[in-house]
Amino acid sequence: MKSNELNLALKPSLQLIFSKSAHTAARDYQGNSRDLFYTLIHISEHYNALPRVYHYLKQHFQAVKEQYADVFSEKYSAVNLGDLLKNAESTRSYPLPETAINDFLVQYAPIYFTEPSWLATITQTVTSQSPLAIDLMAMYLQLTAGNQGIAKSREIYHAYLLSSGIELPALHTLAFAKQTDIGDEVFDFAAIQLALAQFPRVFFPEILGFTLSYCQSQSLPEQFFPDADNLKLPGFLTSRSDRRKQELTHIAAIIKAYLGEFSKQADDLWQRIQTGFWLHQQQLECCDHRINTQVHTILSPRQSVEQLLSTLTPHAIGHHGKIRLGSKTIDDWFKETPFKSVNFLATLLHSPYVDRDKPENSKLLKLFEFSGPMFGVLDDSGKAILKSWLLSELNPALTQGKKHKSANYKVGLKSITNNPAPQLAVTEVQQDVNDLAQDNYAKLSNRELYYYLVNNDLYPDVLPAAKYKVNRVLAMATFFNRLPFRQYSHQVFEDYIKSIYQHEVDTCKPLNKKPKLSKNAYVWGIEQFAPTILTDGSWLQSIQQLDYYSSHTIGALLQKIYEDETGNGILTQNHPHIYQELLNSLDIMLSPIYSKEFIHHPGFIGSAFDIPVYLMAISKFPSAFLPELLGLNMAIEISGLGRVYLRLSEELKFWGINPAIVDVHTSIDNLSSGHSALAIKAIQAYLDEVSACYGEQIMQEHWRRTYAGYCSLQTVSNRFKFSLIGHYLLKRPRANNNY
Repeated sequence: MKSNELNLALKPSLQLIFSKSAHTAARDYQGNSRDLFYTLIHISEHYNALPRVYHYLKQHFQAVKEQYADVFSEKYSAVNLGDLLKNAESTRSYPLPETAINDFLVQYAPIYFTEPSWLATITQTVTSQSPLAIDLMAMYLQLTAGNQGIAKSREIYHAYLLSSGIELPALHTLAFAKQTDIGDEVFDFAAIQLALAQFPRVFFPEILGFTLSYCQSQSLPEQFFPDADNLKLPGFLTSRSDRRKQELTHIAAIIKAYLGEFSKQADDLWQRIQTGFWLHQQQLECCDHRINTQVHTILSPRQSVEQLLSTLTPHAIGHHGKIRLGSKTIDDWFKETPFKSVNFLATLLHSPYVDRDKPENSKLLKLFEFSGPMFGVLDDSGKAILKSWLLSELNPALTQGKKHKSANYKVGLKSITNNPAPQLAVTEVQQDVNDLAQDNYAKLSNRELYYYLVNNDLYPDVLPAAKYKVNRVLAMATFFNRLPFRQYSHQVFEDYIKSIYQHEVDTCKPLNKKPKLSKNAYVWGIEQFAPTILTDGSWLQSIQQLDYYSSHTIGALLQKIYEDETGNGILTQNHPHIYQELLNSLDIMLSPIYSKEFIHHPGFIGSAFDIPVYLMAISKFPSAFLPELLGLNMAIEISGLGRVYLRLSEELKFWGINPAIVDVHTSIDNLSSGHSALAIKAIQAYLDEVSACYGEQIMQEHWRRTYAGYCSLQTVSNRFKFSLIGHYLLKRPRANNNY
């Protein structure tokens, strides 16, 4: 199979395909960026939102095309690519004082925490052999190596703020998305970064342009704090900026290779690349303006107390009984829509709750002290705001020098408006007459389902059927398997795994005679395993979603395994590619796995699709099935050790068949520091976390789920194993005289 055929997994004509009802609901969706941001952080549990996410991006693309129409070049050329790079050389500079760094970092957090998430999904099962995708994945690994990984860099960022007494909510919580002191524009930028990751193939050219701008442009920290002589930015910010710039030539080369690969569509693709580029530029400008305004704005005491009331009143209704303030009860004040804060505060100032001569002794302030009826409603910051307001209203001389102001800066290449992206009647969504209604995916055979799961980024409606299939396999695995030991402990678990490994090693004997199976039998078996091994690593293809959760340290262990399976950005180390080379050497000619021709290959038995369908299905729900996924991963990794693989390697060599795919697993899955060791460590870390949070009993329940996942590999493999034996005995390939 040639590289250009493998790159067709990224062909420009790819379109999202979903049901008409989902299309209509998505088109009419009127959400906001905060809600969408939260949904995207938890996308494996909210996959029904994918059509809405798609339309959200299409709306932004349309807005960019209209806003930047005069700077788009019509034709692709190396000169125009060079001009695009020059356009990104920012001349915007609105320096902030050193004292503003912490305020800035609070504002910037949603953007920083989701960079460069849009590249994390580039190498999926469907694109695992595409040289273009592999090159882009290599770039992503360079950008996120070491402490610059999404989860690790976020921890460092949090630690820096904590050292200054600032604590942000955890990224995966609703509280993070609802922070009112961070602008909507910032969450819009972050949501776009997360949204692009959901459609790595459909929006591949836009992602290339977005990445080009990301690497070339000054980051927001560099724009706001440009004077390196007077202020040294935190190392985690400067390190990321340095890495971005180092990858600029890399992304430019990938763009040239992509346009060369699809030269007939180069001009159309160039328009889309520019759209992604200017989308990133637009978001930088919007956030530049918003953060400027936010950081430069100092609220007056009255504005501060009004903001405080806006957060309190929705939860205060019904807690004041018949207590009156002026002519009506406090609850009646709070029930009014909109809440009349000006009238409320004026009435409060003239009430018995305020000491007009000595405002610091007001009864109002005492209500929130330990002995008061409203103790605990306000923290120290809230109490300070309330006191400052009283003093400013009744003793203005004390606050005379503290004038509030609002920033109004001219920014960027285009004027920024607060108008949302226009609603777009998207017609590009393909409505295939042969497409399936959502509930019909569950009726497909595994052979048929394989195609849709390989291409699940194009068929989001398949995901409910995928989840149903996972639940069925796990239910069977639980029912037909007993726990190997009564109570889990790390030592008992380690001893159990070592005993399995030791048995495999002890029973392994070197090959000293002709294998029982003929070469034809091995070639036929290699053909049958193609649907599985060509999707090697697929069970972990969505594991990067754990980066956003508290379980990200567990996810990092699994992510390391996935990166190894897919070659760490090097095509020749990619496991599916190694297997493809083996198929080619044996003249087993198969269509690419993303095509329907692949599943219709007449040489495959039906059960050859059982294992990969299950692996791809469970991969889409790394949060819901995390304990089961950990157990499954353990079973897969340990299966590569011991007598089966060692003997298989020798027998393949005997018949002159390259055993590279077997040997690489025997080596990399080792129990000392390889994938099996990482799998054990991930399970132990997960169960430690569950035990610490929920106690011993719940931990034991999660161990049972983990073991069910471990057994699920055997459960889902049974039909395939029996079919292999049955087909071999009934239709035994005749041995060639030379074999």
